Amino acid sequence: MPRHKYRSVTVINEANRIVRIWQDNLDFNLGTITLPDVQATIDRLAQHDEHVRSLKSELVAALNRRDDTAYDLNQLIVRARSGMRGYFGPDSTEYEQAGGTPTSKRKPRKRKAKAAAARTTEE
Repeated sequence: MPRHKYRSVTVINEANRIVRIWQDNLDFNLGTITLPDVQATIDRLAQHDEHVRSLKSELVAALNRRDDTAYDLNQLIVRARSGMRGYFGPDSTEYEQAGGTPTSKRKPRKRKAKAAAARTTEE
């Protein structure tokens, strides 16, 4: 089965143009393919397209529910980690195991170079 990407709306529109011409010229022939075969294929594609649209809307709703639940769980994690910091202390093993950075392992804040350069020019 070919895996080409075709926009179903475009294909349906083009097929409908062919059908209109074919209906005006019923003596046109495509071998064993008949006008009702083409119309049935158009209808089948339209049904598949509608099914895909409904599945996409279900998927978007499911993704939104998942993302909302992930947000809620992350809020619980942040709250629990803060509670552990308060209960066990900011430099405790438990706080570190919960994913926090102990105070002893935090890097000291570095001063900006501009502030140091401004002080030397004032002197």
